[in-house]
Amino acid sequence: MTYFRNTVAVKCGINAAIVAEIIWELQKTEFDKSKTVYHRHRRWCRCSQPMITLICPALSVHMVKDAIKTLNDMGVIRKECFNEDKFDHTNWYAFTEYGCRLMNEGLKP
Repeated sequence: MTYFRNTVAVKCGINAAIVAEIIWELQKTEFDKSKTVYHRHRRWCRCSQPMITLICPALSVHMVKDAIKTLNDMGVIRKECFNEDKFDHTNWYAFTEYGCRLMNEGLKP
């Protein structure tokens, strides 16, 4: 069973809520592995869209791409590319203040 926050699902849809949950968890678990960095006062997590489909095989790459676009358009996350290699197009994601609030409000007591 895939877990997601209802607060994000209501605003952005279920696929976006699943992707947001994956990015949220990656920010926590990858902190010591140099896949997360602090930049512009936010914690950024490096993650490719195919990697997200490996974590949740029920989503296709296109579904993940649409979910990330929705999350970005709704102001839940920010997407940037901080890679030094010009051929590496893997994106970095960070939650906005609004996104952090949605994720924290969705926590069960």
